[in-house]
Amino acid sequence: MRERFVEQKVVSEVKKRGGICPKWVSPSFAGVPDRLVFFPNGKFGLVEVKAPGGKPRLLQVTRHKMFESLGFKVHVLDSVEKIGEVLDEIEFT
Repeated sequence: MRERFVEQKVVSEVKKRGGICPKWVSPSFAGVPDRLVFFPNGKFGLVEVKAPGGKPRLLQVTRHKMFESLGFKVHVLDSVEKIGEVLDEIEFT
């Protein structure tokens, strides 16, 4: 299974739950998470999508720590089976 497949499933599931999930592209600030997740009622999350078993690169880990130091959790998602758990955490916390 490829990263793209996992990413498409995340986008689809967010839409089913009434949210939006734009891709985050930042040419001048590399290493940002792949997707921004916006749910109704001001719920927001950052999601890094990887192929099954994949791990974030060193720059991505550095960016994740930077966002976490600002109070934003970065969810690393490497399987379609974990999508519901990650989205529940974003939507209900």
